[in-house]
Amino acid sequence: MEDLLNELTAFRKQLATLENQNIALKIQLAHILQYHFDRSLLDRLEYFHTAFLQLDTRFEALKSELALHQAWLADPDMNSINYDNIRAHQLHIWGKLNTMETDVHKLKSLFSDYLQEHFPSVAKSIL
Repeated sequence: MEDLLNELTAFRKQLATLENQNIALKIQLAHILQYHFDRSLLDRLEYFHTAFLQLDTRFEALKSELALHQAWLADPDMNSINYDNIRAHQLHIWGKLNTMETDVHKLKSLFSDYLQEHFPSVAKSIL
């Protein structure tokens, strides 16, 4: 039981880290739109904005799963069958977190490359 709680805590920390990275990307985008706006690049900037918002949606969905998982762990009537189901769900969450981490890193890399190409002075100052 203790190992499941420890993993749940680690999942929450990993999710918070990913959320913070997404927030940093949104701040960078806002900085560009506020100070270095170029209408000819709007389509690609909208793509990044949408991608950042989609990550937010995925974060919220995973937070809901983590809350459900927490409720299962708090159930005092947990027996060995429930333990196996909870453990299986935890592995499912772990897989989702790893996929999200990969997606965040890809998006971060794409956005960084985009900034380097189209906003090199901004990229140096905020990356």
